[in-house]
Amino acid sequence: MNEPPTNPKFGFQKCPFALREEIIRNMEFMDAFHFSTLSKRSKRMVHDAKLPTHSISFYFSWLGDMISVETIKDGKRFAISLSDTSKRDPEITDGVKLASLINEPSDDYRKKLSAHLLSIFPFKETVVFIDREIEPLTEFFLWDVRKTFNFVTVGWGSPFFISSEDLIFMLETIKSNRCNLGIKIDGANFKCRKALKFEQLSAFHSVQWLDTDDFLKRNPKMKHLHLEDLYGEQINDLLKQWINGQVTDLESLIALKRHEQAKQIYSRQEVNGQLMNIQRKIDGQLATVLLDQKECSVVMWNEKRLAELGN
Repeated sequence: MNEPPTNPKFGFQKCPFALREEIIRNMEFMDAFHFSTLSKRSKRMVHDAKLPTHSISFYFSWLGDMISVETIKDGKRFAISLSDTSKRDPEITDGVKLASLINEPSDDYRKKLSAHLLSIFPFKETVVFIDREIEPLTEFFLWDVRKTFNFVTVGWGSPFFISSEDLIFMLETIKSNRCNLGIKIDGANFKCRKALKFEQLSAFHSVQWLDTDDFLKRNPKMKHLHLEDLYGEQINDLLKQWINGQVTDLESLIALKRHEQAKQIYSRQEVNGQLMNIQRKIDGQLATVLLDQKECSVVMWNEKRLAELGN
């Protein structure tokens, strides 16, 4: 009597290197994650395979804390809970269970899980969104894992109150290409004069914590600037800084007035309807200013923009 055939074992680690990488790159994200937790060797294999992943976003809000991962291959999103609130959604994977699979010492499962994900997957974008109170912000677990991001948002729906110490820590320690700050500072007399490490800054709800004097001189690499809650004289001064200052990388400026109408920044003799052009003295670069009742918008005409118009 013949013995029934047995299922042969698939010797994955004996496969050629290129084949192993191709297999891992075609795995679902969660399958690749689970494979990476089997051993140090499997973790290294997933890292070396560079599974196509677009972004990882860390959300901390009153709705719950979670990680969201978007893959490149099919645009799928995978959500992982980092709090009891977000666990209630059946579509969100339990972060505690995933962290328990990782054979690494840590006193915080969120830190262990975040570090593992960031170490093995080549995310093109890393995003942080904070819209709830975190005390102290200087000791937030995520900063122990990474301090450089593509996009950081602190405060969104309503003003986010933080201390001046927390703000200084973030500006000195956290690096990001883009930053949204919907904050108010505990301390009416505080003014930040530090050079910022962002290419794009949006500050809303209140920006009176920011010293706008010589702002463009302190931040010559700033490309896009969006400020709310400004006085008319502050907007005037920012435009004068651009006109009279040195060459900067600034491509656009949006400034929302605090009280007065934006049209009152200039007299009617200076404004032709709602549009006017200004010119930088040092090199003759042009910019177009659009004024309405609530804001002042400025577009700087650099060579790239002019070439696009020509096409």
